[in-house]
Amino acid sequence: MIAEMYKRREKLAYIYLTIILLVFGGYITWNIPANRSEWLETLFFLGPVLLIIFIAVSSRNHYNKVKDLSIPHSKKPIIDLDHIVLKQDSSAITRLLAFENSGELIGKYQPAQLPKWLFPIAVFKSSLLTLFPFKTSFVSSDGNTLFTFERKGFKKSSITVYDQKDEVLGVYQQEEFKGLFHIKGELKDENDQSILPVKVSGTSGDFTLKDHANRRWAYFYNGRFPHEYTKIFRDTDNDIVEISNAITLKEKKLLLALIGYLFLERSNRK
Repeated sequence: MIAEMYKRREKLAYIYLTIILLVFGGYITWNIPANRSEWLETLFFLGPVLLIIFIAVSSRNHYNKVKDLSIPHSKKPIIDLDHIVLKQDSSAITRLLAFENSGELIGKYQPAQLPKWLFPIAVFKSSLLTLFPFKTSFVSSDGNTLFTFERKGFKKSSITVYDQKDEVLGVYQQEEFKGLFHIKGELKDENDQSILPVKVSGTSGDFTLKDHANRRWAYFYNGRFPHEYTKIFRDTDNDIVEISNAITLKEKKLLLALIGYLFLERSNRK
């Protein structure tokens, strides 16, 4: 799966390269440079072209390094773990891979029901997906969907969390456009009672989530991933979440859905 990630990244790079070259060709066709100065201006396209070629070549090199490397699947369900490592997958539509801090793959957060008309928007800029309603599921490494969350709203996002039976567990509400660098919201249970206030950095940085009784639900930080996997991921600067075992099973499912949404939001804001 990791090898496929780098393969997708290489494929996307060549798709973007083709688009840029077509735009460049169209520009030259309709606006033929008349002198040396105008030809030099067309070198503006050279920077993105070189960058994309570098990404494609780098992805191919990474693919060759890891194509024979197997990532073991976790034998523990995510709700039994107190630490998870989150890595952004490389695809047109942002997905999150979840690992144990020992390196085993737990599962992934991925779109569950994405309308076909949203795919062009996702390819153009995945962060624009946050403006439209769609569902995201957490699928374990053995293929089971553990929970799903659906986002609706514009000025105020409402993220409804569902269990495996499609019953509502709770709702996370987030104010939009009130802070460029911070995410502020509130997690509520199925009875619309506030259970966890949320205020975190919108792009990076460590943070802690505590409820109204000052119980710590989760701590987010950058840390080290197992050394044997540094061919795949960086040894440092990995997003790691420490999850409390003192909260209930339902609260933990709500928290895990919230974690997925927050990190997808962070990934789209970068």
